[in-house]
Amino acid sequence: MKKALIFALVILLALTSFGLAFAEEDATEASSGEVEGFLDVSEVNEYYPAIMELYDQDIVQGYDDNTYRPYDPINRVETLKIVLEYFEWTEDQDETTTEAPSEDLTEDTSENSAETDVEFSDIDQEAWYYDYLTLASQNEIIGGYPDGTFLPDNNVNLAEALKIVSRAGEFNFIEKFTIEIDPALDVPADSWYAGYSQYALEEGAVYLDSEGNMNPDTPVTRGQLADILYRFQYDHLFSGEVYYGNATYYADKFEGNNTASGEIFTQSLLTAAHLTLPFGTYLRVTHTGTGDTVEVKVNDRGPYSDHAIIDLSSSAFETISHLGAGVIPIEIEIIYKEE
Repeated sequence: MKKALIFALVILLALTSFGLAFAEEDATEASSGEVEGFLDVSEVNEYYPAIMELYDQDIVQGYDDNTYRPYDPINRVETLKIVLEYFEWTEDQDETTTEAPSEDLTEDTSENSAETDVEFSDIDQEAWYYDYLTLASQNEIIGGYPDGTFLPDNNVNLAEALKIVSRAGEFNFIEKFTIEIDPALDVPADSWYAGYSQYALEEGAVYLDSEGNMNPDTPVTRGQLADILYRFQYDHLFSGEVYYGNATYYADKFEGNNTASGEIFTQSLLTAAHLTLPFGTYLRVTHTGTGDTVEVKVNDRGPYSDHAIIDLSSSAFETISHLGAGVIPIEIEIIYKEE
């Protein structure tokens, strides 16, 4: 009996040591900072692909608490830094500091400082963003205000962001466009940003809200800037054709029935019913209250009521909400799959 007890204690100690070894390894990995993605950007977030592309390219690293804060406004110099690095304007320079002062990047660590001073009265040459600002100013990507300031900490609005993206990218020719029709209800054809707005709308980089407005004066968020860059880069995937309304989901009684397209309805598949869109159309459905999104294929007709514009399979609905919600506010965009 005593031998059996001793044997059991030995086994228990061995298992405990084994478990502690794994626990220590996990703790080491967790504390190493090598975490893929951000705690506040889930895989169903509307900005997830765009943010992760910037992350994978080492353009953004997020904050010390491993968040990205996709719905926080972004200021003018943060915008400039991200855009310039995205279009590889800085690839020939030494590595510079890479986020914002809130990430303890208050000093410019580049050894390749600009030789020409930036002519803005409110800019500190020792600031972390000075080289970015100089590069952009010399290449006419940005300009200041009439009083000679740049206001680096001010939030960038959508019109300004589109100008920076367009000038930094390969879209400078858009300024030669003659805009005869207002691109949006709130974008006059004679406004300084009409050309940028028209091109961005045509490319699906931005889209109009439910009232037909582009909201050019609205501050751009960190996630939205990433999304604009991503949409310009992959314009063949986004139509910019967006509809607004509510979504519901199929009851379980329809499981196994034929859909209008002839396919068998299956709750576990990411499919949807729409009254008019062709069968086989892919849609990006986004919960406007949470920013969660799911891609579905239209294979049925409906809904036949005024309270919703799309019926989702329960699995698709549950990806962006909980079934108990019943009806949710959404936007749907026609998208295209990679060949």
